[in-house]
Amino acid sequence: MSAPTALMPVPRALERLLAAARPLGREQTLPLSEAGGGWLALPVSARVDMPPHDNAAVDGVALRFAELGEAPLTLPVTLRVPAGAAPGELAGGGVARIFTGAPVPAGADTVLMQEDCRFTEGAVTLPARDGVEAGQNIRPAGQDARHGDTVLAAGARLTPMALGLAASVGVPELTVRRLRVTILSSGDELQDPAEAPRPGKIYNSNGPLMAALLQQSGFPDVTPLWLPDDRAATDRALDALLADPDHRPDLVLASGGVSVGEEDHLRAALESRGGLAFWRLAIKPGKPFTFGDLDGIPFFGLPGNPSAVLVCYLTLVLPFLRRCLGAPEALPMATPVAAGFDVPRAGKRQEYLRVRRLWRDGLAVLEKHPNQSSGMLSSAVWAEGLAVVPVGRTVQAGEPLDYYSFADLLA
Repeated sequence: MSAPTALMPVPRALERLLAAARPLGREQTLPLSEAGGGWLALPVSARVDMPPHDNAAVDGVALRFAELGEAPLTLPVTLRVPAGAAPGELAGGGVARIFTGAPVPAGADTVLMQEDCRFTEGAVTLPARDGVEAGQNIRPAGQDARHGDTVLAAGARLTPMALGLAASVGVPELTVRRLRVTILSSGDELQDPAEAPRPGKIYNSNGPLMAALLQQSGFPDVTPLWLPDDRAATDRALDALLADPDHRPDLVLASGGVSVGEEDHLRAALESRGGLAFWRLAIKPGKPFTFGDLDGIPFFGLPGNPSAVLVCYLTLVLPFLRRCLGAPEALPMATPVAAGFDVPRAGKRQEYLRVRRLWRDGLAVLEKHPNQSSGMLSSAVWAEGLAVVPVGRTVQAGEPLDYYSFADLLA
């Protein structure tokens, strides 16, 4: 009997995946209203200075700093500048009534908050110079961006903040990279959750889980494909999928079913159409993992248990996709947080625990769900993220563990 293959460390698996990443998908130009959540294909440059002019950061008065004295001074209001108006020019010996966002008139170099002034009919009493700084409460032109500056790099995730920034510099549409993803679910035992339960069947939960993960990661073009336990039918379905140029996917993602069982026709059908590597990973939950290509299309075969699907997608598949799309970071930075529990036995696989981050006595601490079974998703619904226990390590309460929130992993 041959010796079992050694488990591949998670960092090594991630290294190999990132090395295999290449640009995927197609470029598509979309209006801002449709680009949210996507991945930027081309950098965005400012079409204007932002802000386009010096403007007031507060409601108040604009004036010449040099005209302030050692004692309170009353000056006439000779100009009024609301937001959106032409700034005009401030003559010496007077002040301009100005409002937040309004352009600072020529001749003025300082803005005072209205709370620091006393207004009378047609005039305003200003505070003494002591405590006032020249240039205060003015946002200078180009503070956020100068014309021609790159404000968003290719590979950026188009968050609401990124869309707002693009709009602020006069960019009405963005070129994004779109991926078509096919999700394979195989097995005669699977049934749709909309159907009444039947003897010997289980509901297909991994398909909806993977589709939702992809959509939340910025990949909305997802097509599910069910394959029966029949080699001829599987061959026909895969041939049709690969032959249709209008619907040919950029990525194929499967869960379970890629094993060596006599009813597992999918593995043989896949191997005949590409090059697949079957890895045994030192990861928990999960261990069996498949990566390769299906007629030139990147293919991932994830473990069959749903929590293993979740962990492998977040820690291996999504980093690969980020690298393919040009994102600067494949994984977010982990946050060290004290464990609120013990791990008394060292494991042979890097474990990803479903946890919550709580505050106790002003300090962050991780709480572990009591059931870490890879076959259950209720613990992942309860959790807020994953805590990482490295191979060969025991943990005592109070020791720090790397923590990844689900929000950061999916950002």
